[in-house]
Amino acid sequence: MSGGESPVLRFKAFSEPWGKADFKEIAKDFNYGMNASAVTFNGKDKYIRITDIDDSLNTFSPSPLTSPEGGGSKKFKLHTGDIVFARTGASTGKPYLFSKGDGDLFFAGFLIKATITKGNPSFIYQFCKTSTYKKWVSVMSMRSGQPGINAEEYKGLCIPFPDEQEQQKIADFLTSVDTKIIQLTEKHYLLKKYKKGVMQQIFSQKVRFKDEGGNAFPKWKEYALKEILLLQSDSLKMGDEETYELITVKRGFGGVKSRGHFKGKDVLVKNQFNIHENEFVISKRQIVHGACGLVPSELDGAIVSNEYNVFRPVEVLLDIDYFNRFTTTPFMRRAFFINSDGVHIEKLLFKTQGWLKTKVHLPCLEEQQKIAQFLQSIDTKIEGVGKQIEQTKQFKKGLLQQMFV
Repeated sequence: MSGGESPVLRFKAFSEPWGKADFKEIAKDFNYGMNASAVTFNGKDKYIRITDIDDSLNTFSPSPLTSPEGGGSKKFKLHTGDIVFARTGASTGKPYLFSKGDGDLFFAGFLIKATITKGNPSFIYQFCKTSTYKKWVSVMSMRSGQPGINAEEYKGLCIPFPDEQEQQKIADFLTSVDTKIIQLTEKHYLLKKYKKGVMQQIFSQKVRFKDEGGNAFPKWKEYALKEILLLQSDSLKMGDEETYELITVKRGFGGVKSRGHFKGKDVLVKNQFNIHENEFVISKRQIVHGACGLVPSELDGAIVSNEYNVFRPVEVLLDIDYFNRFTTTPFMRRAFFINSDGVHIEKLLFKTQGWLKTKVHLPCLEEQQKIAQFLQSIDTKIEGVGKQIEQTKQFKKGLLQQMFV
């Protein structure tokens, strides 16, 4: 081991400069995993492969849970103090620290296992989330022209190495932050799962709302989409030197987003239309992938080409926020698909008039608004937890930068 620097942020009880160690000085084995196919989980032996390590949390997150073909082998079983690393591919360098709570784990061939013999395994693992480590991975993995780091190269990884008591303090603190992120992530997942279940109940009419007086709303009525949606055509004559904001509609119901501002002369498709706040936009070529959504206020006055359909609601019958949520249901996804023609999923073209003949069951306007408000309240909670997750991750990132050299 050699002498080193001190980090910016330290616990008060510690002031000695940090040492440095090559990985081979504080760990042993550096073994490759077993070359067995993954098969259905046998109820005991769990298989961990690169894809079973969560890209964000670095936890064991299999989907689905599998076992190595022929069962586990003692040689490849993970124990306390073991860290495995992805040794090839886009995830090269991704670490996982074994946890007893994950059960009997056997590591696969594209992973390298190092068993920590000196120092705190959790501290070493946390170092493997720092920008210093990631830079090392980037340099080492590309030396051969394609991503990959072998066991011998890992042995030479230089690791900062303070007093073991300081290692413990740092590891405990950063682990507590990780625990908070995991808890928030689980909460985020459960809220999204709850929303999905509630939407299924609402749009199948198994759950109904009541008016302000506690009375039941009227029965839902059947309408063709053409009776509740108005196709817009607010055409625009562009000036070459005028600036226009163009939009795109993200797949997966990701909403309407800006593509940026362009001079009229730089817009290749001259047949453009203005869009307005709360209009519903469909990408004719991407709708089978969920490319639709409402125009947000900040994109009022932006423009689209005739590659898009733009709709306004018949306001006495339809709440557009309700409709925007309704379009994410399996029923509407199917309607988008069966009204799209083509021989390849990436080249289907939406048949607007056929789709407008689709019949839907619609609650009265007041119940639509109640439903939309209720779902928005869930969305607000989901977004709030999502922000907490991102803030905590940024906090952790800052800690890693300041607590390691």
